[in-house]
Amino acid sequence: GKEKTFDPSFKGPIKKRGCTDILCCLLFFVFILGYIVIGLFAWLNGDPVILLHPTDNQGRICGLNYGDLDLRNKNNLFYFDLTRCASAATLINLQCQTTQICVSTCPNTSWTYFPDVAKLEAARLSHTSHDCDFQDIQTIILSGKCAPYYLPYAPVVGRCIPAIAVDSLNLISSAVDEAGNNFNASLVIHLLDGTAPVKLYLEARAIAENIFADLTVSWYWLLGMLAITAVVAFLWIVIMRWVAGIMVWVTLLGIIGVLSFGVWYCYDEWNRLKTVAGSNTTIIAVGFTTNLSTYLALQDTWLAFLIILAIVDAIMILLVIFLRKRIQIAIKVIEQSSKAIGWMISTLFYPLVTFLLVLIAVSFWAATALFLASTGSPIYQVIDSRNLTSLPNTTSLHGQTCDINLWSNSTHQYYLNDDVSCVFVKYGGTSIFHNNVIWLQVVAVFGMLWIVNWILALGQCTLAGAFASYYWAWKKPQDIPLLPLYSSFGRSLRYHTGSLAFGSLIIAIVQIIRLMLEYADNKLKTAENKVAKFILKCMKCCFWCLEKFLKFLNRNAYIMIAVYGKHFCWSAKEAFKLLMRNIIRAAVIDKVTDFILFVGKLIVTVGMGALAWAFFTNKFVSLLQAPTLNYYWMPIIIVSVAAYFVAAGFFNTFGMAVDTIFLCFLEDLERNDGSEEKPYYMSKSLRDVLGKKNKKAKKR
Repeated sequence: GKEKTFDPSFKGPIKKRGCTDILCCLLFFVFILGYIVIGLFAWLNGDPVILLHPTDNQGRICGLNYGDLDLRNKNNLFYFDLTRCASAATLINLQCQTTQICVSTCPNTSWTYFPDVAKLEAARLSHTSHDCDFQDIQTIILSGKCAPYYLPYAPVVGRCIPAIAVDSLNLISSAVDEAGNNFNASLVIHLLDGTAPVKLYLEARAIAENIFADLTVSWYWLLGMLAITAVVAFLWIVIMRWVAGIMVWVTLLGIIGVLSFGVWYCYDEWNRLKTVAGSNTTIIAVGFTTNLSTYLALQDTWLAFLIILAIVDAIMILLVIFLRKRIQIAIKVIEQSSKAIGWMISTLFYPLVTFLLVLIAVSFWAATALFLASTGSPIYQVIDSRNLTSLPNTTSLHGQTCDINLWSNSTHQYYLNDDVSCVFVKYGGTSIFHNNVIWLQVVAVFGMLWIVNWILALGQCTLAGAFASYYWAWKKPQDIPLLPLYSSFGRSLRYHTGSLAFGSLIIAIVQIIRLMLEYADNKLKTAENKVAKFILKCMKCCFWCLEKFLKFLNRNAYIMIAVYGKHFCWSAKEAFKLLMRNIIRAAVIDKVTDFILFVGKLIVTVGMGALAWAFFTNKFVSLLQAPTLNYYWMPIIIVSVAAYFVAAGFFNTFGMAVDTIFLCFLEDLERNDGSEEKPYYMSKSLRDVLGKKNKKAKKR
């Protein structure tokens, strides 16, 4: 494209601008309205409580009043036979194939009618009579009206779990009923198998309780360390104006030094092996071996290392020689970005606004998804676990809907059949809304992605406008506008909501496609079609690359929107052409900036992690006394992770400053020539690197 020409009226971000991409703005607001309607409808028809609270076989929530059946004082769910919960059918259908009822308190005594699991299974298989006139205890138990056994239970998240699940196998020998009879060990082991997931939950809960106790006595120290993290990250950004050049050049020269040493060492080894018998054997003659020392004893190996390292070393030296000016430009841009943040410290805290808005958007989606998943009435389906190979002319009933009232009647064909049962599976309905809940969930996910990407775009455009105001100020800081961040936020929100929605819509579409590809890949994991898997992997790779490219393009488009106030397509086109005209400079500054940001994140994260370790392990006992903790490593992990995210927030702002000032610098080079009429706005250090100067400091 053509280079920019001088415009005497241009003095930084355009103040008089109009609304852009109005059609996309209207579409965005209509979508948000529809998204809210879906949420409201879900909230009116759903109840997430049913997903969290225990429900009996008929889908009734323990602890609620159903008119004809008051369960308000029955908050715990009791399983008649927990050994049935260890079956494969339970894992497949997420339903334990045993009677489940709501009780006020869990049993605290022991009793058993079938002391042997084998006898219990035999009784199940042999019981074929549907005659309910004979209501002896065996018939009552096998009809599902009474539990065949119970142990001392403990309520865990509303479920009655045998106490032995908590104390493990150590209590097997002491598990006795009220008559003093020992429970059969196989029964106890089956119970442990059925309650294994709960046992893991209990162990995790115990750890979580200890961690929570640690946090209650150390939270103020954690907040203090996060404050130190913010200060360290800010100071790192500030000192970049002095140490960026030293850091970059020392690193580059260090890499060249290491490569040169590697070249010398490989040559020395290759030369030494000339006098060693057998070292002239070729690698092909040796073949494949897991003994690496065999290869290291060959001249060919060190010759290959020598050639590879020499080529890489030569490339690095040539890059440094021929790109030294561009590296210097990148360093000066980073220094200017550090100064810009120093004059506008408020920009460092804008990521908090982005975080809060993203949190609101994600929370709305999570709540909507929960309510959507809990809409409708109880749905019952048949679980058919029969071995049909031994039952000719028999059709499986598995998965068919059923009426719980009919199946509970003693005259029903499968009334006493444990292999074929009618169980509660989920909540739903037959209306258009309920039949399309899955698509409403997809719409909700897409809406969350679109809104979150829009929030991120708003942050980028806001920061770009503030940093552009700094660059195009003739006298710094005197000519920097009052409250530049607030003014930029207002312009972005008032005039460019549509353009930001346009760019974020493109990203959201690519992301939802990637999610669908991940879903398809998960479904094809057990498939044997290698071609389909290969095509799917290629598509995932392509869309990942596409998303990365679009995010890069959008980021620079938002900078142009913040400066010129034009629509998205024009801004993206102009930003792309400007970067393509300066592709080498753009590549150099991108990599140099990535390196600076990586080192900053690494130093802040590792440094704060080390400080937390030293404090919570009482290395500073002479100065400060750390609280007594159950797990001293947990605060260290929390501080390290939190430090990384705090540093990422600060350095992402710094990265946006670098990108904005770099684009403004390229515009400055094309628009101006250093004359009295067209002086450069760039700093004197940048002009010195380029060998340019302003003829006269002209007041703008």
